[in-house]
Amino acid sequence: MTRRVGQFLLVCLLPTIVALWMSASIAGASLWPWAPLTEDLWVYREAARYLLEGRDFYQLEDAFPYIYPPIAAILTIPLALVPWWTAQLLWTMGNVAILVAVLRHLRIGGPWVVSFASTVTILFVSPVTSTLQMGQLGVLLLGLVVLDAVDGPRLIRGGNRRVLPAGVLTGIATGLKLTPAVFIVHYFLTRRFRQGFIALGTFVGTVVLGLIVSPAYSPGYWLRLAGGDSGANPDAYGWINNISIMSAVYRFTDVTPFGSILGLGLSGLLVLAALIAAWRARKANRDLLGVSVLGMVSCVANPIAWLHHLTWVAPLLVAGMRDKLPALVRWPVLIGALWSVLQPQFALGGAPWAYREIHQFTVAQKILAAGPDIVVALMVVAVLLAVRPVREDESTTTERADGALEVQPRRAWIDGVDKE
Repeated sequence: MTRRVGQFLLVCLLPTIVALWMSASIAGASLWPWAPLTEDLWVYREAARYLLEGRDFYQLEDAFPYIYPPIAAILTIPLALVPWWTAQLLWTMGNVAILVAVLRHLRIGGPWVVSFASTVTILFVSPVTSTLQMGQLGVLLLGLVVLDAVDGPRLIRGGNRRVLPAGVLTGIATGLKLTPAVFIVHYFLTRRFRQGFIALGTFVGTVVLGLIVSPAYSPGYWLRLAGGDSGANPDAYGWINNISIMSAVYRFTDVTPFGSILGLGLSGLLVLAALIAAWRARKANRDLLGVSVLGMVSCVANPIAWLHHLTWVAPLLVAGMRDKLPALVRWPVLIGALWSVLQPQFALGGAPWAYREIHQFTVAQKILAAGPDIVVALMVVAVLLAVRPVREDESTTTERADGALEVQPRRAWIDGVDKE
């Protein structure tokens, strides 16, 4: 056990150094003395401080509004008990450890391959970079779901043996931010009923815990949410930096009731299509592909979606470059991942109130601005068209070197054509 922990820390060393540098390499931050901004982490920490003081943590005075479920403030309490720079350091190191654990879990190679890949991801995969710089939850949510939804060696105890029952991590992720709830639906659709019920029960547990810890202020969050008020800033509607489907629709329709209905409808249809695509991918023994695409859709289907939400591009790149995918799937995946990293539509410019995007952009510019949503939709369509579920009589069960069992198709499926 000690040897394994030591090796893991060595693997984390280089990406941690790079993460500390990247987190403080933006305007307003300082490399020496090390002082990153991590403005969103400050929001969580302030919410936790208000909670400890018995104040309304949904009415922060010295931070952006806190618009997350109560459990996020509760779990951030340890960071409110240490100096601000210590909280930033611990958060950054924790994110690196989660990223390393995810890439190890996905079996991309040996320890030093994982270390190098983690470093490259932090340097060049902009959603991950911006998550570290802002102190956001993207890497944490990604880790909780991937470690729960995709089979792979466990960080602790090895093999496929779990320390926690399957579903617990997804339930926690859903409690922290509601969008991972699509994975609970995914578990039920793929007949992993026990995992689905455990995830759902864990999520309900986070809600109950919030109500117990803060009975004065927690109910208000859920009542506002039930009334359609997520707390999101309406100035983001239509803004080019808001890469959601809803925002793309508003650029064509203005912020109108018709635009809201159309945006919600298209978002719902894409989520439904992604759930079917993820089901087909799992039936074809391509679970990582399905889960990654579903994760991308869960981001853009949210009415407010920022670049740092797209941390799902990391496992998507693994699926696109490592797994033997049909060309009809591989190219949309890689193009979609590249677009998500580069975000070329940002070159058009814009402002939070979106006047220019709505009233001055040409149709071609509005289509370009919707690029993130278009490439994600194309990935879903590609999986639906090209991934063929494997019948039970076409599969065999083999034992990997780590002792875990893996179901593999007897015949290869390439571009929908079986080959002996």
